[in-house]
Amino acid sequence: MNQILIKIFTPQELNHSSYIQTGLFELEKESFLKTKINLSFSQRLGTIRINDKEITETQQSHPKTSFYQLVDIKSGKKINFATDLYDASYSFSKYALDYCDFVFKRNYKEEDIKKLSKNYQDKIYPLGLSFKVKPDNGKNKYVFYLGVFVINVIQSIKLDSLFFNRLKRTIKKQIQHCKNAYNSNDLESYEKFNFVSPENSVLFQTRCFPSEEQNDVFKIHQQRYRIILALRKRFGDLFKGGFIPSNLAKAKYPNALTNLPTDPDSYLELVKKSKVVIYTRGLIYSPAWKMAEYLSQGKVIVAEKLTAELPVPLENGKEVLFFEDEKELILLIEKVLNDSQLSEVLSHNAKKYFDSYVHPKENMRRIITFMLNQNK
Repeated sequence: MNQILIKIFTPQELNHSSYIQTGLFELEKESFLKTKINLSFSQRLGTIRINDKEITETQQSHPKTSFYQLVDIKSGKKINFATDLYDASYSFSKYALDYCDFVFKRNYKEEDIKKLSKNYQDKIYPLGLSFKVKPDNGKNKYVFYLGVFVINVIQSIKLDSLFFNRLKRTIKKQIQHCKNAYNSNDLESYEKFNFVSPENSVLFQTRCFPSEEQNDVFKIHQQRYRIILALRKRFGDLFKGGFIPSNLAKAKYPNALTNLPTDPDSYLELVKKSKVVIYTRGLIYSPAWKMAEYLSQGKVIVAEKLTAELPVPLENGKEVLFFEDEKELILLIEKVLNDSQLSEVLSHNAKKYFDSYVHPKENMRRIITFMLNQNK
């Protein structure tokens, strides 16, 4: 398989694309393939959005879609593919759909995809769960930071009276973007695991988004707020977590703040030590990183049902327990806290699911093998 070369074009966004890059670099360590990083300043403009029955096209960029090329070194055959890690199931990169052979979408919903033209439909496949992780590619580790910084500055350029203010904001934002990516947990942090009985605690530590102007964000905050208060009331000191302090969280939800560490390393340690963890949906019903993080540590997961379609679905009662409302959430937590056999089964199955389908190396192996088989 080391006759495969994957060209990685530096993306416009690092936090989501890091998952894909990590999988490719891990496969390279196994000699499954070779990688080549191409510094790219292409804007790849074009976005398609589905609103009810209406389809709109704009010239906006689609930064959470990243681009790659698979090359069969022996035959010279090339396959262009993209990974769309956008929150919105109804938003697509037109550039990817026009120029790529395959597009793997994180928030994959067939009902939205069916509204596209048949030519586009046939290119889109489910990506599965993903999470933010710091890639270990040894050499050229700073090429990604250079690429994302330059392309975002290029996109901000518009010769008008706001030019300098906009440029200043963009530079500041991209410096923080790169710092956040650099300070992510590496893959080894998620791979470190053993089935030691954790403390009998319930964890739900979550964040507020910067603004509640969008109704979807407001509803997410309200749901998380209700859950935090309900868990504190029912489980007392067994409950760990709350909202991560931020300007909005402190102003609107001061009685629901966490007093626990919130940096990436400390948070992952909290997950590792907890027995039961709570999952709620991401923006626009996207699959949040938390699910993958929880699975990696073999947690007992009580979760809001996912609406994104996965390559291999999570099964209720096997890898997770799904709840419909806060009342059922409490009942399910009580159940697993009092049933050690059920907790053990859920924990082992969760870890097995991660190792088989979510680990970036295994998911990228699946995707590459799938593309090669489809193009025989």
